[in-house]
Amino acid sequence: MTAPNILFIMCDQLTAIALRSYGNKVCRTPSLDALAREAAVFENAYCPYPLCAPSRFAMMTGRLPSRVGAYDNGAEFPASTPTIAHYLRDAGYYTCISGKMHFLGPDQLHGFEDRLTAEIYPSSFAWTPKKTFDDLADNPDKCDGSPHLGVSSVETVADAGPVARSLQLDYDDEVAHRARQHIFDWKRSGDTRPLFMMVSFTQPHDPYVVSQPYWDIHSTEEIDKPRVAEIPQDELDPHSVELRKHYSLDHFEVTEEIYRRARCGYYGMIAYVDEKVGMLRRTLDEAGIADNTVIVFASDHGDMIGERGLWFKKTLFDPAVRVPILLYRPNGTGRRITAPVSLIDLLPTLVDLVHDNTDRIVTDIEGRSLLPLLKQDDPTRLTWAEHLDGAVTAPRIMVRKGRWKLVYSKDYPPQFYDLQSDPGETTNLADDDATRGAYADCIAILQETWDLDAMRADVIRNQQARHLVHRALSQGKSFDWEMEPNAPSLMSFVRGDDVFPNVERRRYLHYSD
Repeated sequence: MTAPNILFIMCDQLTAIALRSYGNKVCRTPSLDALAREAAVFENAYCPYPLCAPSRFAMMTGRLPSRVGAYDNGAEFPASTPTIAHYLRDAGYYTCISGKMHFLGPDQLHGFEDRLTAEIYPSSFAWTPKKTFDDLADNPDKCDGSPHLGVSSVETVADAGPVARSLQLDYDDEVAHRARQHIFDWKRSGDTRPLFMMVSFTQPHDPYVVSQPYWDIHSTEEIDKPRVAEIPQDELDPHSVELRKHYSLDHFEVTEEIYRRARCGYYGMIAYVDEKVGMLRRTLDEAGIADNTVIVFASDHGDMIGERGLWFKKTLFDPAVRVPILLYRPNGTGRRITAPVSLIDLLPTLVDLVHDNTDRIVTDIEGRSLLPLLKQDDPTRLTWAEHLDGAVTAPRIMVRKGRWKLVYSKDYPPQFYDLQSDPGETTNLADDDATRGAYADCIAILQETWDLDAMRADVIRNQQARHLVHRALSQGKSFDWEMEPNAPSLMSFVRGDDVFPNVERRRYLHYSD
């Protein structure tokens, strides 16, 4: 059997609740709707950390973020840690990436043979949080709303509106163009290896701005209300109070008009990504490889998009941690899977897909292949998430087992929800006698999996070390780890010694019969 090509399409900060395939009635996504009808849709998929770099490191390695030192957006991704790209390259694949992966440190490839675009964010330790857990705990104001590198603020909600160009549009246009061109170039190159391409867009990450054609797809009048309305400040859980300060939401009123414009912009950015999904699928057809290409679609984490009156991420409420995962196989059929799953399950899934088992995995991983779920769903399955940065004075952990969800930290009151009867997470059952057994079961899982005191100490030491390294490297001769595209250009244009029609014919890519 010929090994399938694999196209992994990823976006940034897309919450599952924004997609029609996950129940949204407003956001228009015809390409993703079509893909979902043909794919396995994982209805209860979670990111392992509600922040970009840690979630991506974990996804690429099949490990919980803390297991690979992915403590925050300024943490180094160790080059010695095997990734999806390493495993597929070792299996004979040509591996390449177009777009954002938020790799930090000297290794900007992590198993990818070619990078088609530069990274959108810094590769240095510059975004290591200024304050460690100890600093935050000793400060009575804790999250004071002062600006921090790499941290969004409420201004990116207020800015929502149509724009001719933006950072995201500039970047994602290049990501899409280079990915499309490279599929054709790879096919024409004669490379006999199967293709693994990751295409990673930065939208729909805030600010919620997009060009007029995508803005106009939705009207502010039709924007849906939040599933859970804004919760008054005096009724918020302690972490949400600190999160509002962290994002400066505590001194800015997000009016109904601003809310609608922000969601309109968010949905418009999703429509942009949706169009690019359709374009990539057409490219597979035009290159004659669609019938042998597996497609994975996912996001690194979600966005609160005004639910509970919160925005962005860095919380363990479902809108920030529930993400779409769609797995399309040309010989498969559409189905919906209710089992709780995670992005960390994608490494063993793709290894299993290529080798028909996971025996080649050489490191301990927490992820498990999703392929068995295509044969037998498991609504009681277990998955986890961590939150170690942003408006927290100690690690926060999520355990999701079947219908039950526990959020636990030594510095905050426990939260326990029955997502079957309370999908909005509005009733905390942590002290409810009727659910004491399920609560104790989740606590036992947490205690078996984490040493929270040791984790806290590890984070502080690691952040302090990175602060020192970054200060030192900022002195004297400057050198950075940024990497420009390294893919060889196969675009041979007409030059002096070229002969017609040979020079033109060698760039033909005929339609498949």
